[in-house]
Amino acid sequence: MDFCLKLPQAGTLESVAIAQGARTFHVPLRPSHVGYLTGVRNLLSEGKYDILHSHEFVYSGLGVAVARSLKVPVICTFHHWQSPPETELTRMPVLRTIRDAYGKVSMRYSLTHANYISALSNKVMEHHVPDWRSSHNCRMLRLSTDIPELARSDDRRDFRTENRIGEEDPVILHVGRFIEQKNHAGVLGVFRRVLDRIPSAKLVLLGHGPLKDSVMKQIATMGIETSVRYLGLRNDVPRIMTMSDVFLFPSLDEGFGLAALEANAAGLPVVGSLIDGLREAVVNEETAMLFPVRDVPAMADAVVTLLLDSSKRYAMGQAGRLRARTTYSHEASASRLLELYNEVLTR
Repeated sequence: MDFCLKLPQAGTLESVAIAQGARTFHVPLRPSHVGYLTGVRNLLSEGKYDILHSHEFVYSGLGVAVARSLKVPVICTFHHWQSPPETELTRMPVLRTIRDAYGKVSMRYSLTHANYISALSNKVMEHHVPDWRSSHNCRMLRLSTDIPELARSDDRRDFRTENRIGEEDPVILHVGRFIEQKNHAGVLGVFRRVLDRIPSAKLVLLGHGPLKDSVMKQIATMGIETSVRYLGLRNDVPRIMTMSDVFLFPSLDEGFGLAALEANAAGLPVVGSLIDGLREAVVNEETAMLFPVRDVPAMADAVVTLLLDSSKRYAMGQAGRLRARTTYSHEASASRLLELYNEVLTR
């Protein structure tokens, strides 16, 4: 398995792929599309690949078209049913409208012409193919997660010292891109209410994105900057999860909610929004406490309850860790993916 990347710069997991024996190819996608289409076509031709597995969304139709022209079987896996703009350029009203229209055409082509359609949650699949269970070419795949070693007391102490967090201060963690979907306004609203009852609590934010500066301004306006730690993009998110107390995840929507599953795998209970993608990633009332997305008071109450009740917090975290290990292991995910590849090649 090799990887074709449409961005010119390396991603955070590229070195991991290379270490596992994969090759990575950067084929930048520019407005004309010519270089991208030519590059993908050359890769498929010269590499003699048996399958093209696309994880694209707005631009998924490009890979499907190239693969079909070369008679290479193609699988399209969808992680979501919408793709919000992720740059300042694509957030401009005119370009956003054009991008949305382009995406609808591209998606329609992919759904019609790909050999197989797959998704990572029932909600995503149902959105793209409502009758997918009776369709001959739709298959459900499953994400997987590492099960990190739990933090030792000295690791926890060092992390807190490094980030100016008191040894006994409760830590609430949020991981996500700074885009509308992740609902940072909700995160701050919940945390503000938690601070009223537990003044020593700290909020740790991980991620980056176009709304980062506005979120930082909102934190300053609320007067809570001394209680918030912004750590940016990190490649040690699982480690930070094991050193936190509660994972706060009030997203407006999620295709699956992988970050919540990763938090459970790290022994961290989740407080989040009662949305379909998240209900598949965690188990409400067992590994997480979920509420209507606008119910900020209820989420704040749940965070406070978990912070003050260490036995409940531990029980939910361990239940999540066990579920992640037994249901979402890398082995189980890889096995299902190989089954799909074999089916494609023998069909």
